[in-house]
Amino acid sequence: MGCHHHHRDDLVEAVRCSVLGSGPGLLLPTSKAVEELRILTGDFVTPDRDMADELSTVAVKLGCAVVFDEQAGAEMAGF
Repeated sequence: MGCHHHHRDDLVEAVRCSVLGSGPGLLLPTSKAVEELRILTGDFVTPDRDMADELSTVAVKLGCAVVFDEQAGAEMAGF
């Protein structure tokens, strides 16, 4: 992971806003959570992969399954 570290409260909020399902069986698509974290923090510089790694660690601790569904090359293509 790179040198960027986000505040735990921001990570938890991004996971909370992005999780699908309820109760047991919560699912976190990282593409949605990365987008939410960018909006919450104003960080449009950190690579998606680094953000997804941070978010997945928090999501697993919160009992979520994680789907790494970023679009390969999207950040380079300007999406």
